[in-house]
Amino acid sequence: MTGPLAGEPRERQRGLPVVRRVGSWLVWWVLMMAFWVMLDDSISTDELLAGAGAAALAALLAELVTYQAATRFRMRIEWLVPALSLPGEVVRDTVTVYRALWRRLVHGEQPPSAFEELPIRFGDDSPEGVTRRVLLIWGTSVAPNTFALGIDKDSDVMVVHRLVAEQEGK
Repeated sequence: MTGPLAGEPRERQRGLPVVRRVGSWLVWWVLMMAFWVMLDDSISTDELLAGAGAAALAALLAELVTYQAATRFRMRIEWLVPALSLPGEVVRDTVTVYRALWRRLVHGEQPPSAFEELPIRFGDDSPEGVTRRVLLIWGTSVAPNTFALGIDKDSDVMVVHRLVAEQEGK
């Protein structure tokens, strides 16, 4: 089990170092500021200052909420390296799905779908292990042809559904 059940109190670290909380706030601020710049689509000084203020408030609230909820998020930078291939996978899967849709509409062909098991190490139940599994499931499910259903702890496999399965012999 990874933590308390819904409604049960979580153990909070009261003596969390200030440097760690400030670092967390700074990460939230950078993310919120980047989100502001993407949405606002302006780099004029007054817009950036308004965005910095809004991002600071959002970062403060996010840090307070994560502290109060006692969420534990641990990530390693090397986990982000596979994310570099995500745009290519999304494009490839989008082409696959639209090709299958075209064949279905024009020729009436039903594309083969399948459940598959991918070998993935489950890991431990530490905050780092939970974060790793969440990123694995999210990263696998981003592309439109594949949806991760979960990771089986006992057999170290991720069960995925492929909307259009690879046909053997192709």
